[in-house]
Amino acid sequence: MSDLVSDLLHLSNDRGADAKERRQFIDRLIRALMEMATVLAPNDDHQSPIPVLRLIDVIEGMISSIADADDATFSAIVEEIALLLRTLERHRQEMARFTVH
Repeated sequence: MSDLVSDLLHLSNDRGADAKERRQFIDRLIRALMEMATVLAPNDDHQSPIPVLRLIDVIEGMISSIADADDATFSAIVEEIALLLRTLERHRQEMARFTVH
């Protein structure tokens, strides 16, 4: 996950990224969020957490808008997503302490 966050922050500063590169990266982000949703799901319930699924739906619905945004807007969106991913990763690590293996 930290690689994805690093890539996100690098992409947010990359003023030369075109819409195609941005779309590919957003697709990668969606796959990572799906994996995170699976990890965050309770062991006895195989459904993903609803808030993460809603976020994925919003991002999927806005892929074109996000990818075509001006550099400043795209950078702000990407930085917020990086913050969210860090928070989800900390939550996952915290919950892992309480998981019985």
